[in-house]
Amino acid sequence: MENVEGTECNVCREGSFYLDPANPKGCTRCFCFGINNNCHSTHKRRAKFVDMMGWRLETADRADIPVSFNPGSSSVVADLQELPSTVHSASWVAPLSYLGDKVSSYGGYLTYQIKSFGLPGDMVLLEKKPDVQLTGQHMSIIHEEPNNPRPDRLYHVRVQVVEGNFRHASSGAPVSREELMMVLSRLEGVRLRGLYFTETQRLSLSGVGLEEASATGSGRRAHHVEMCACPPGYTGDSCQGCSPGYYRDSKGAYTGRCVPCNCNGHSNRCQDGSGICINCQHNTAGEHCERCKEGHYGNAIHGHCSVCPCPHSNSFATGCVVTGENVRCSCKPGYTGTQCERCAPGYFGNPQKLGGSCRPCNCNNNGQLGSCHPLTGDCIDQEPKDGSPGEECDDCDSCVMTLLNDLATMGDELHLVKSQLQGLSASTSTLEQMKHLETQTKDLRNQLLNYRSAISNHGLKMDGLEKELSNLNREFEALQEKVQINSRKAQTLHNNVDRTTQSTKELDTKIKNVIRNVHILLKQISGTDGEGNNVPSGDFSRELAEAERMMTELRSRNFGKHLREAEAEKRDAQLLLNRIRSWLENHQVENSALVKNIRDSLNEYEAKLSDLRTALQEATAQAKQATGLNRENEKTLESIKRQVKEMNSLQSDFTKYLSTADSSLLQTNTLLQLMGKSQEEYEKLAATLNEARRELSDKVRELSQSASKASLVVEAETHAQSLQKLAKQLEEIKRNASGDELVRCAVDAATAYENILNAIRAAEDAADKATSASESALQTVIKEDLPRKAKTLSSDSDKLLKEAKLTQKKLRQEISPALNNLQQTLKVMTVQKGLIDTNITAIRDDLRGIQRDDISDMISRAKSMVRNANDITDEVLDGLNPIETDVARIKDTYGSTQREDFNKALTDADNSVKKLTNKLPDILSKIESINQQLLPLGNISDNVDRIRELIQQARDAANKVAVPMRFNGKSGVEVRLPDDLDDLKGYTSLSLFLQRPESKENGGTENMFVMYLGNKDASRDYIGMAVVDGKLTCVYNLGEQESELQVDQSLTESETQEAVMDRVKFQRIYQFASLNYTKKATSSKPETPQFHDMESGNSNTLLNLDPENVVFYVGGYPSDFRLPARLRFPPYKGCIELDDLNENVLSLYNFKKTFNLNTTEVEPCRRRKEESDKNYFEGTGYARVPTQPNAPFPTFGQTIQTTVDRGLLFFAENQDRFISLNIEDGNLLVRYKLNSEPPKEKGVTHTVNNGKDHSIQIKIGKAQKLMWINVNSKKIRIEGEIFDFGTYYLGGIPISIRERFNISTPAFRGCMKNLKKTTGVVRLNDTVGVTKKCSEDWKLVRSASFSRDGQLSFTNLDLAFPNHFQASFGFQTFQPSGLLLSHQTEANNLQVTLEDGHIELNTRDGSSPIFKSPQTYTDGLLHYVSVINDDSGLRLLIDDQPLKNNHRLRHLSNSQQTLRLGGSHFEGCISNVFIQRLSERPAVLDLASKSTKRGVSLGGCSLNKPPFLMLLRGSTRFDKAHTFSINQPLQDTPAASPRSMEVWREAQSCRPPPRAQASHGALRFGDRPTSHLLFTIPQELLEPRSLFAVDVRTASSRGLVFYTGTKSSYMALYLSKGRLIFALGAEGKKLRLKSKEKCNDGKWHTVVFGQDGEKGHLVVDGLRAQEGSLPGNSTFGLRAPVYLGSPPSWKPKSLPPNSFVGCLRNFQLNLKPLNTIAASVAVSPCLSGSVEKGIYFSQEGGHIILANSVLLGPEFKLVFSIRPRSLTGILMHVGSQSGKHLCVYMEAGKVTASVDSEAGGILTSVTPKQSLCDGRWHSVTVTVKQHILHLELDTENSYTAGRLPFPPASTQEPLHIGGIPAHLKTLKLPVWKSFFGCLKNIQVNHIPVPVTEAMDVQGSVSLNGCPDH
Repeated sequence: MENVEGTECNVCREGSFYLDPANPKGCTRCFCFGINNNCHSTHKRRAKFVDMMGWRLETADRADIPVSFNPGSSSVVADLQELPSTVHSASWVAPLSYLGDKVSSYGGYLTYQIKSFGLPGDMVLLEKKPDVQLTGQHMSIIHEEPNNPRPDRLYHVRVQVVEGNFRHASSGAPVSREELMMVLSRLEGVRLRGLYFTETQRLSLSGVGLEEASATGSGRRAHHVEMCACPPGYTGDSCQGCSPGYYRDSKGAYTGRCVPCNCNGHSNRCQDGSGICINCQHNTAGEHCERCKEGHYGNAIHGHCSVCPCPHSNSFATGCVVTGENVRCSCKPGYTGTQCERCAPGYFGNPQKLGGSCRPCNCNNNGQLGSCHPLTGDCIDQEPKDGSPGEECDDCDSCVMTLLNDLATMGDELHLVKSQLQGLSASTSTLEQMKHLETQTKDLRNQLLNYRSAISNHGLKMDGLEKELSNLNREFEALQEKVQINSRKAQTLHNNVDRTTQSTKELDTKIKNVIRNVHILLKQISGTDGEGNNVPSGDFSRELAEAERMMTELRSRNFGKHLREAEAEKRDAQLLLNRIRSWLENHQVENSALVKNIRDSLNEYEAKLSDLRTALQEATAQAKQATGLNRENEKTLESIKRQVKEMNSLQSDFTKYLSTADSSLLQTNTLLQLMGKSQEEYEKLAATLNEARRELSDKVRELSQSASKASLVVEAETHAQSLQKLAKQLEEIKRNASGDELVRCAVDAATAYENILNAIRAAEDAADKATSASESALQTVIKEDLPRKAKTLSSDSDKLLKEAKLTQKKLRQEISPALNNLQQTLKVMTVQKGLIDTNITAIRDDLRGIQRDDISDMISRAKSMVRNANDITDEVLDGLNPIETDVARIKDTYGSTQREDFNKALTDADNSVKKLTNKLPDILSKIESINQQLLPLGNISDNVDRIRELIQQARDAANKVAVPMRFNGKSGVEVRLPDDLDDLKGYTSLSLFLQRPESKENGGTENMFVMYLGNKDASRDYIGMAVVDGKLTCVYNLGEQESELQVDQSLTESETQEAVMDRVKFQRIYQFASLNYTKKATSSKPETPQFHDMESGNSNTLLNLDPENVVFYVGGYPSDFRLPARLRFPPYKGCIELDDLNENVLSLYNFKKTFNLNTTEVEPCRRRKEESDKNYFEGTGYARVPTQPNAPFPTFGQTIQTTVDRGLLFFAENQDRFISLNIEDGNLLVRYKLNSEPPKEKGVTHTVNNGKDHSIQIKIGKAQKLMWINVNSKKIRIEGEIFDFGTYYLGGIPISIRERFNISTPAFRGCMKNLKKTTGVVRLNDTVGVTKKCSEDWKLVRSASFSRDGQLSFTNLDLAFPNHFQASFGFQTFQPSGLLLSHQTEANNLQVTLEDGHIELNTRDGSSPIFKSPQTYTDGLLHYVSVINDDSGLRLLIDDQPLKNNHRLRHLSNSQQTLRLGGSHFEGCISNVFIQRLSERPAVLDLASKSTKRGVSLGGCSLNKPPFLMLLRGSTRFDKAHTFSINQPLQDTPAASPRSMEVWREAQSCRPPPRAQASHGALRFGDRPTSHLLFTIPQELLEPRSLFAVDVRTASSRGLVFYTGTKSSYMALYLSKGRLIFALGAEGKKLRLKSKEKCNDGKWHTVVFGQDGEKGHLVVDGLRAQEGSLPGNSTFGLRAPVYLGSPPSWKPKSLPPNSFVGCLRNFQLNLKPLNTIAASVAVSPCLSGSVEKGIYFSQEGGHIILANSVLLGPEFKLVFSIRPRSLTGILMHVGSQSGKHLCVYMEAGKVTASVDSEAGGILTSVTPKQSLCDGRWHSVTVTVKQHILHLELDTENSYTAGRLPFPPASTQEPLHIGGIPAHLKTLKLPVWKSFFGCLKNIQVNHIPVPVTEAMDVQGSVSLNGCPDH
């Protein structure tokens, strides 16, 4: 060994340390970076450093791969599925926290764990590469592990940081200790290998730990870390750093030597290598602080630098020369004079004033200097400019004018002072005083100069003393380090001596023990041992000889040598200790003088500080005195607070007592009123039922008459088909004409009619299916007088039939030339007609077998629909014929005369618009009527959706007619309002244009009615406008009193042919309103807008509009309508154009009706319009754009502006593939599906919802199989085969496409322009919810959707003072609890919250809420809340219902106020927020401005309504219910996040079969005997009258359907022998009502049952009614809970013990749906269609557990059959231990069997040739035999051999079917998703498994059969 010495080679040689048996060299050589070789092992201990934040994953070309940090497992994960297959190298890169000086890590360990996720069968090990790479000091060293990781297994790496484990990356040469230490001294990079296998799907890295030596470490001692004796100038354990005042010159050994900085005493920091000084002090500058910095003078090398006196302490010089008292300054620009005491020409100011300076003159004098006064800045010497006449002087603002006035005033005062001074006589005494004052001034100046010089000298002395003190400190530090080193050496020697002494003592003890043992042995030999432990005599001689031999050996050993060596070591140690003590004493004598000098200097400093200490003591005493006073004041304040709190508590208790008494009286009165109403309702119901019984026979007789009318429907269908063909011809004509730009208005009109035709066709198709919707008329049978109506309808139907035949004959004559072209289509329609006849016949047969009398009503509805269709058809044809003629004529005229005047074409278009206005309102009204008739028909909901979409298209077409309407003083229109009237309650924004004719044309335009928006009862809420005395007047009323405002400008008069119109914009936010009036807004030079504010002045804040009675009259009004007094004027004469209403475009041509309006006589007005290149998408529709399908390089482009967080921009589809470009959370995201794989996503972090222009380009390279999406400078690149498409959508998609692809992104709201496609510019012709301009308010964001725990915060809102505070907002939610609004200041916090559905107002200093609403507000409707604090006190308004008390807001500060919306689990929407502010007029709060958000989506309201019944997730035991809190209603199953690729991979689902859909909202009962749902009844539904309703479908003859109560008092509904029986029991009395007909026919039946007072009711399907009373006038009181199905206990013996088998839906109490589910047991979705044998696992997830039912041994066979609906999920799992289980699962369509034993695991897979989604049963067989795992899927096989040493089958293992419980998810399985589909015929070892006897069914599983398909 080369680094050891001594006789036994056990001492480290000088220059080395730490004797280690594992080190081949014995000891480690000192490195100390070549400074010296004196070192020893450190006393520090190891500590592991771990920081997993910031790790990155890079490819070989340094490209970043996205990673995510998992805080739960403290690991970093990267998804590699998007990584190209050509990438075979990726490395983990360490963050900065692992880099830098890591010398103390030498000898420590670098540990980490990595894992490569994927399918082990597909993963191939890549070539060998370095596992660890360290970089630093221009060197790169690597380490390679000898072993390789295994796929899909955790791989642990542990590397010791020593030179033997590394080699150079470039040459492969070994690394020396010196090289490793250099790398560690400045570690610049740590890279860990990440990619080991091909086909890796995911990588994870965790637990990266680097050991360091630390004084606070708790690990083992860091023996390998050296502690060097560093000379002055070096720091660090290995002298790797330089001390302050030194730098490394890079010229010495290794990393260089530390050299003192040359900074002339002005800095102790300088750059390594160059020695340039850093941060020069004392006003110096330069590389070595060798000169004074700018504006200073002096000697930086030998003295100090002072500020230049230019002029005084203000230094405005770049430098100066001072000789004695003479100063010569080099002035900065703008200053002049010897000491820079004046401003240069062109500048003004006073440099001699403290803080003064010179500034450039602010005079527009063509750049000439000297243009202002040098002190005041007044502009002087202004000369005429020689520029052009267009140039003008800068305008003077108000500040300049004020300053000039002040200067003029000061000038006058100075002239007055001057005159006064001139009047004084210069007497001798006055002159003497002046001279004396001058002398004193000079003396004072000299004293100040002397004082300044003295201060400067003292400063120099202080600098010298500081430098001497710093040198002494450095010497002391060096001396202290030497003392510490010698002390450590002495301590080490002392420790060695102690160890030697201890060893000697231990040896002595051992010898004594041996002697004692010998004595004991001798006693045993001699037999004198009292305990009888004698040595056997036979072995005595042998043992004695052995003992003598041992004694001889002991005597022969000599310990004297060891004793002498120990004494010698002790003497050496004593000598060394004496030498050290003498050396310390010598040095102490040498340093005594130095210490004395330092002590003297310190005494001087202490003397100087004594005065300061005295002053501090005085200040401390005063502070203590003040603290005592404050403490006494605090005690007094606390006492006062306690008294106030006690008074408040007493007051609140008294208030509670009063409120309790009031509520008791109120409940008593309410109860009396309800009893009276109940009696009246009962009497009416009895009379109605008696009359219904008498007329029952008449209705049955009339039923047969209705059957003969079936042919009418067939004829109506044929008629509709003929109309459809004619409409197609018209569409072709329209398409040919639509390309002409000058006829676009006419084309819009024709498009409206085309949409109407489509609506008619859909309505007629819906009418054909109307006979199957008989359930919608059940409730009207009793109420309506059907016999009389039936006779009337019978006669009407005969007339209608005749009219239909005549119309059909006439239509055939008109279209006879086109019959040949339609022959093929008619054949297809004939076949469809036959099918419809067959369906009608089947329906007629079914109707004959059902004893109901609602058929006549249904047929009457069908007749009414057909009659409406015929009427609409006639009107459409009458309107279409002239339009077709006009379009053709316009096209011919325009084609022949291309250069005619545009006014001619505009006139033709106006004629078409005139004709459109005649028919459009009536047609829209009739379509609306059909829509209302179709709404109750649930079975044709798809047609209704389509009809609604077509109606919306027609209304959009009407809204696009942006033409002013001319009113003649007698006419008017009623405009159709939007559906969302709730939004108008809190916020109303109406914009319109007005014009009146010139007085020479028409007189009497001084007083006119303009508009009225409000209820038909004009005394209630409304908004109105009128012209009074030629000026516009605006009036609005919110319920109490009117508020009025009149504009001070007269309404513009102009010609009607080229009208100049004024723009009026009315905006109201709660009770505040404003009016923006722009005169001549449509002219080329509009006037400046004028703003007017107004307030209602009453306590109401909402505009309450009744949807049934609201009207919007413009221009005129009907004769029977009485206007409010302030609007009661004659109708309007002039032109009016509506612009928008609440940011939505609105047109006068979208009207419901007109009054005296004939557009053929009164031509519309024309006005100048600026063409807009923008299209506004309202967020409700879309634009459909055709494109060239087979273009080789399709390109699409648009420029967008938006402020919303989410929106759909671009969508294209073909079959099951699609491309969707969306805005998600303000960024651009692409979702696409290009093949059979699940949809994928790519996004770019680039905010596009900031309201600015963002250009988006979509380029498709079909040959390259690439698609590029560019947004501004960002780019998204997508690889794959792009499909062809001939149509794409902008801004949204139709409902059918949205449902087909499950698209949840809402439609886009914002502006688009520069629309381009492959063939050129895009013109939007086929649109819904798109207009040709963007309103000025489109950027305003008034609503936001809050996810759970989402919140929106605002700061710096400049809120109002507390005595005039108002906060108002609207909200919608289904959640019972959450924070709505929080207004927080430094001293208080005002909160509006939801608590159990009640609204509460709280403050921080209140223990109970100030207000609490009596009602709940969780119905999902829009409710408005206002908190107002004014002179009348504090009040809370909820939907304008006030709550008041004497409380007032206090402690509200005007500073640091924050506003927060949402939080504390609130989930819903908040809109129309208003906060009263100081600096701004009342306006709605823009939620996108000055806000920060979390979990909030701006720009819309997406509210998920909870379903009526929801299958509960999770575990439900056989006899235990899963309990829920009623305060947490059930939510919809959360949809899979579109950003999670893993979820999409696991959710690959088959296409749903046509008849396998679950009935909407229906649930199946009876899978277990105690199958049930448990409901809690809300308090507001607990009434004396309890009528339940539910729909039942069953084939069972017996079972319990409904139960509530106890054994003695109950209410129940059950099946007995197929009939429904209602049972009521109370006080030992019973009542049973039984249905007359059986209800177990497998069809749906509606059952109404319950009690009304003393009577019980049972009504089946609306007609078969039974009623009765309990004997003795007994009553039953409804109590919670309520069960559907069979409860587990508390049932009377007279009721069936088990639940019925069947389905239920639409459970209601007193006509209100019940959704307060508290528990669910064995309830699954109800499937329509027939079922077959098997187990059905629904999509909600679930599984079955059969405990201890399987013997898993060396030979095992499992057989079962599957019919999946999802291609990923667990099928079977046997076992519950990690070392002994078998699992069969599907993953993306591949079936895999895996076995895990104690010796390891094996798996085998089968990928079927055909998809398992074919609707057939597939057999799966798994066999384990002779260490071979065999999997068979139908006829396809797979084998895998391996070691499976299962022990003999001795214990029963559990069998999990369809999934596994949560506690087993620690097993290593790639799939955790539950199985979705059907499963049957399970056999284990040839024995069928009795699944129906399973005792643990968890989740949604049906054991009673699978849907047959």
